[in-house]
Amino acid sequence: MATILVVEDHQDIRDLLTTVLNVDYEVRQATNGSEAIAMFTEQEPDLVLLDVMLPHVTGESVLSWIRKISSVPVIVLTAIQDKTSTVEFLTKGANDYVTKPFDIDELLARIGVQLREQCPKLSDKNTTMHVGDLSIDLATYKVRMEDKEISLAKKEFALLSVLMKRPHQVFDKASLYEAVWEQPYINAENTLNVHLSNLRTKLNELVGESRYVISVWGIGVRLV
Repeated sequence: MATILVVEDHQDIRDLLTTVLNVDYEVRQATNGSEAIAMFTEQEPDLVLLDVMLPHVTGESVLSWIRKISSVPVIVLTAIQDKTSTVEFLTKGANDYVTKPFDIDELLARIGVQLREQCPKLSDKNTTMHVGDLSIDLATYKVRMEDKEISLAKKEFALLSVLMKRPHQVFDKASLYEAVWEQPYINAENTLNVHLSNLRTKLNELVGESRYVISVWGIGVRLV
């Protein structure tokens, strides 16, 4: 059973979500950002429902913290109707957002989509991920497209594995760089661009078109 962490300071909304979600999921509750971080650290959930307006530690800060250590799906709950603000949450790593007041059936559907797309947690018996005709084996470092094997440099392999863990998510370049190089994104745009270009070229040579690693203008990179 998937575990969902509900981070919401309003008790009525938190209780409603818990009651509805408990039918199909294991639910954990956090009333503020500090509790959310502590609970996430204790046991990483399969999905996070994250309110934006939280006391002490903001929802935006919690999202940034999660994205530094995990690719777990995060759906933002927000009363903000401004499109620019909601897009900003997506660029900072949220997988989806729902505006308050929300329709519970729509929220359940969005949760279902994210959990279906989520890659299974890797075990000794399951180290392979698939997106379309593309597969990657984290144990053997082999990448295949249909029946052809692709040779990738270490950083190219790491970039592809991050993208494949969260297919369709748009990664801003700073988050992508920091996930692979594990250091701050300072004066590193050229380094990242070179490795992304090499990765795209190797994939595109096999399919004969621009596929899989796609740039989203003004936002970042995603896998499709």
